[in-house]
Amino acid sequence: MQPTEELKLKAALTVAGNNCFSAQQVKAIASQFIDDYSRLRFAQAAWPNTVDKENFYFVYDEFAYFSTVFMLHDYIVSQESRPVDYIPPYEPPLSLNWPAFQYPDWNQYRGVSNCRFPMNSDEFVRLAVQVRDNPAEAHRVILLRQIVENNCIAVEQAMKLASLLQSENNRLNFFRQAIPSIYDVDNLPLGAQLFSHVPNRNAYNELIRQPVPVPQPLGPPCYVSPEEFTQILTSIKKESFNNTRVTLTRQILRSKQCFTTMQIKEIVKLFSFDDARLDIAMFAWEFTTDKDNYYLVAEEFSFSSTKEKLMKFLETK
Repeated sequence: MQPTEELKLKAALTVAGNNCFSAQQVKAIASQFIDDYSRLRFAQAAWPNTVDKENFYFVYDEFAYFSTVFMLHDYIVSQESRPVDYIPPYEPPLSLNWPAFQYPDWNQYRGVSNCRFPMNSDEFVRLAVQVRDNPAEAHRVILLRQIVENNCIAVEQAMKLASLLQSENNRLNFFRQAIPSIYDVDNLPLGAQLFSHVPNRNAYNELIRQPVPVPQPLGPPCYVSPEEFTQILTSIKKESFNNTRVTLTRQILRSKQCFTTMQIKEIVKLFSFDDARLDIAMFAWEFTTDKDNYYLVAEEFSFSSTKEKLMKFLETK
């Protein structure tokens, strides 16, 4: 019933702190949010009061980005390693105090644009706070990449977001990803203020002088048709011995190379034991087209320890 995403999250965090949930109930509430940042905040808050923590991986299904699943997984691992009587230190609310740069005004901008209109200030502040709340620089990089991939941003907003990164190399990489989503392109020279080291400033100035690459037309889609996939399943089922079935499956995966996560799940089901399922799941990752969804393959394992092994494998990719 809450009218905004921010109020939804505020209400959900209150509920999470005062109630016990099943993993499926956490999953259901997480589905009410429209972005991964809110889902992550809620899932982290709900984890301590989830009664069937061994099923918490079901919550992963609600995330749009594989990187956010990793953040939640890392959080859970960190919580499980803490003593039972651990009390987190008090952390005062963060305020957004931006560096004293000269920021361009995009409201009257009429020059070259790469997108239609920047995100509104409320949405920008909400996303910026979520990035700032994350203490890991590597995770901030991932979150910022997701922001620029899904939003139009002004140079002012890009400068403020980049200032949340400590490394100037990370700031430079952020702008490399952000430029195709910049609204007021002619204001990009002001972004050089973010770089105190001359080589980095020069690299930034060289970057913004380069034309934005025009997307090339995609080639034919890479996929295995439903009819062909049915034949593949039949061929694998015909093999009686597990070792032979594994060998044949590996040959098929390497040959076709264009499977979806859901097709890999169906292949994994053909094996009776978790060790063979894990072997195929790890091998098949390279030949899957929608890798962001690959965590769903873990649903086909019988034991939580095997699910954990797959998640650790995916963390290295």
